[in-house]
Amino acid sequence: MEQPLISCIIPTFNSGKYLAATLKSILAQTYRPIEIIVADDGSSDDTKSVAEAFGDAIQFHRQETKGPAATRNFGLSRAKGEFVAFLDGDDLWHEEKLTRQMNRFRENPDLDISVTHAKLFWPESLAGEKAQYADHPRAKGIPGYATTTLLARRSVFDEIGIFDTQFWFGDATDWFMRANESGLTMELLPDVLTYHRMHESNLTRRRKEDSREEFLKIVKQSLDRRRKKVD
Repeated sequence: MEQPLISCIIPTFNSGKYLAATLKSILAQTYRPIEIIVADDGSSDDTKSVAEAFGDAIQFHRQETKGPAATRNFGLSRAKGEFVAFLDGDDLWHEEKLTRQMNRFRENPDLDISVTHAKLFWPESLAGEKAQYADHPRAKGIPGYATTTLLARRSVFDEIGIFDTQFWFGDATDWFMRANESGLTMELLPDVLTYHRMHESNLTRRRKEDSREEFLKIVKQSLDRRRKKVD
């Protein structure tokens, strides 16, 4: 029986330092068939050359800088798969991530969205921070309601829409809230299958206050939608 194609979308912005490791973690997936799409948001580093070094295994598409949500949407517009997954250009997947998630879709035909647990990891340059978080739940594995853990049917985006480009930090939170409000079937796997790299250039680390303000706006919009439905 032929397996469905999964489009693996990697939104990038100046991710050249980590991108090769990210792409290798996708190429190491035990699931096939996959297509790998690097959606670049106007990087000024060596992101393009790193991606193109992988040859025909990777599709590279570039746009002028528009932000993370617009870059995910840009990659999605190039995707041909029946299923869609995202992995940021500095993060990693467990080699069985897609296989284990697709097993759940086969077992439950009504499933629309699958997410996994995720855990943080640190480079040697942030050894002090790593030690500080040694006993923190985020270093051991937490529910990953984030694009990097997501595997969804492509039809889900047709139903609830793409990522909202007004948000630079909380676009995933907003999308998952809309998915939940729509009544789609979503499942959280207990497995830690996604690894989020902590480094000095993490976007939320650099602009924490903006991230908080976006979260409050997203929550308000969700409450407004719910009230409208009740009315």
